[in-house]
Amino acid sequence: MSFKNILCFGTLNPDLIYFIDKLPNRGDDIRSFSSKIRSGGTAINCSELIALWNKPVHVRGNSISNDPMGKYLINHLKENNIQYDDVIINDTPTPTCSIFVDSSGERTIVSSGYEQLEWSSLENLNNFDSLILDRYSIQFIKDDLKSLKNKNNLFLCQAGYQYEINYKLDFLIVSKDEINVKQANDLIDSKTVKYILLTSSSLPARLISSEGNIEIVPPDFKTINSTGAGDATAAYIAAFGINDLIPTIKNACAAGAIVAGTNEKPTLEKIQEISSLVDVNLR
Repeated sequence: MSFKNILCFGTLNPDLIYFIDKLPNRGDDIRSFSSKIRSGGTAINCSELIALWNKPVHVRGNSISNDPMGKYLINHLKENNIQYDDVIINDTPTPTCSIFVDSSGERTIVSSGYEQLEWSSLENLNNFDSLILDRYSIQFIKDDLKSLKNKNNLFLCQAGYQYEINYKLDFLIVSKDEINVKQANDLIDSKTVKYILLTSSSLPARLISSEGNIEIVPPDFKTINSTGAGDATAAYIAAFGINDLIPTIKNACAAGAIVAGTNEKPTLEKIQEISSLVDVNLR
């Protein structure tokens, strides 16, 4: 399976990334040894990769402004052939996300500016066959989600877990820091979610479903910066579906490993190369 028109719904913001040796103690004054700005938020992270894989992709989510940060995002969307017609552009300042990456590659994230934003709707989805959501946006669209699967023939995928899931999902990609195995099994047993992929920066991933558990062991990369790694995994699943389950999961985990452990883009060619190094163990 390969989806023809994909919608990424979620956060749209610039990432202000600071590389540091370690997080400061209370009252400390530290300096980063390197920093950069990039377009971020799950909707942008996922759509950028889906466009890289030559698939039509749209974004919706929070409003952005015509301020310098908003113009930066719009230019990025245009340059990457990402459709943003349904993104609300108004006078409310564009939100930002400050990300502090320590020497182990782990992140600490501080988001700001989301409180007063408007959000795109989940209406008019007939043209899409796959929809990916991020965990942060759920609180703003939760009323629409309960009937979403009944109204639309969509493959519905979610990246991350923050709020109660009382709506149907085909696939949930979530860090082991966000949800434990018991919670995952409860979601599967209640038939709320069909498949859950539990990921970790240092441990094997685990695919949980009513058919049993599968352990996925990624290649032994040193994590450089895990920002966007989970989004890369989710983007691959939302783009290519799960009809061919094991190869898709291997490729999706390879995409995440490339983002976290190298400075390369997860092109389809690179994904195939790294996927051959991913081991799968039935449990």
